[in-house]
Amino acid sequence: MTITNSKYNNLIILKDYSIKAITYCNIKALVFVILFTGISLFVSLQAQPLPDECIEQKISFDIGEALQYKVYYNWKAVWMGAGKVDFSITEKTVNNRKVFHTKAIGRTLKRYQWFYKVYDVYESYLDQENLKPLRFDRDVNEGGYTKKLRYNFDHDNQKTHIDYFYRRGELKYEDKEIDINSCTQDMLSAVYYTRNIDYNLLEMNDTIPVDVIMDGATYPVYIIYLGKENIETDLGTFRCLKLQPALMDGYVFNEGDFMTIWATDDDNRLPLLIESPLKVGYVKAYLQKFDNLKYELSSKISK
Repeated sequence: MTITNSKYNNLIILKDYSIKAITYCNIKALVFVILFTGISLFVSLQAQPLPDECIEQKISFDIGEALQYKVYYNWKAVWMGAGKVDFSITEKTVNNRKVFHTKAIGRTLKRYQWFYKVYDVYESYLDQENLKPLRFDRDVNEGGYTKKLRYNFDHDNQKTHIDYFYRRGELKYEDKEIDINSCTQDMLSAVYYTRNIDYNLLEMNDTIPVDVIMDGATYPVYIIYLGKENIETDLGTFRCLKLQPALMDGYVFNEGDFMTIWATDDDNRLPLLIESPLKVGYVKAYLQKFDNLKYELSSKISK
């Protein structure tokens, strides 16, 4: 799009683009569009049976790993930075068990916060022995819209206990139990679960099922493996796994749209690049920084 207005009008138009970027690329896009599976964005609403047992895994991460992503929004040929998401892993103890404390913090860039501030925190506590989530906390603020909740998992009895669920400061329910299967994930643990899958055992168009609990209900998610491609980013050129989940119908996404995820084809399986259409515009997220990877980044081909 070529803008022919005066300098003043150009600034007004760019400001309008920025507002749309932050409004449409809210945390449902801002945080989980850059997660490995984007769970909150592409839940399949056609219920299908999922396996009760977890897929065999090789742990792709360790305590100390830190990742940072930058999210860009495009509308009518204008690209702009919209936000950042940081992931970290520390060690803690929950129910007398050592856990990986995984944490994701998503936020809008400072220059946008005066008119639309997003600050979302997701925390999942993974049992170090079997990698199943024991606890999940979510505390989000998206332009004044708030949500806060806590789940505790009982995988032996296939139950999740919802301690509390607040929306806009109002208690919606507490002390609620829902049924799960023995491998149900929360929105953040699902990211690390899918990173641990050995994709070399899959063939083109194989699907990966994941059962995810979100806002007090469980949903089946399916990810399609689309083979391997080389991807060039600011961090270099990498050999990547290509994955594609379907996006849910809603106010951010159109039903039938497809998100595409490229993850490094090595034992780290880092999400490197994510692309997705929105109802208005397009979003991309790039891995910008990383520290303390468990394995050598052997998928890197060149600088």
